[in-house]
Amino acid sequence: METSHFNYIGIDPGKSGGITRIYKGYIESFKCPETVEEMQIQFKSMLQFCSVSIPNENTKLVMERVWARPNNATRSAFSYGVNYGQWLGIIASCGVKINTILPTEWIRYYDCDKKLEYSERKRWLKKKAQVMLTHYRSHCWKGVATLSLADSILIAHYGKKEYFRE
Repeated sequence: METSHFNYIGIDPGKSGGITRIYKGYIESFKCPETVEEMQIQFKSMLQFCSVSIPNENTKLVMERVWARPNNATRSAFSYGVNYGQWLGIIASCGVKINTILPTEWIRYYDCDKKLEYSERKRWLKKKAQVMLTHYRSHCWKGVATLSLADSILIAHYGKKEYFRE
């Protein structure tokens, strides 16, 4: 089991996304809170349990970089962008360095077939996240990868193993 003193956080910034933290061999994952106030509380709680005096210096964060796509409905794209911007503000206000990655970067790391349709790909990623969870312990959550949590679980693990190469 890894014992790194870094606090690895992965964020899937969509309203139906999630936030995952890996710290000292433990993993915890939460569905994106409903309000910006709840998002901030959740993020700050993930920082406060680090065993160092300045947790923002100990946190390595990767968030999926998003943008509006031509096939997004205007309202959906706006909502997605608002949530993304809220995460950027919350993270910056805590003094944590923001690292963003394209979905293709972290998905490629897991060797997901590019030819899969969207819903097939999401189910494949969910199964992969469930396998990833076997590498970590969980003390406050059932340790089940849902469609809402799968991407953030995989992003956090990708951040730890590949992006920051720990």
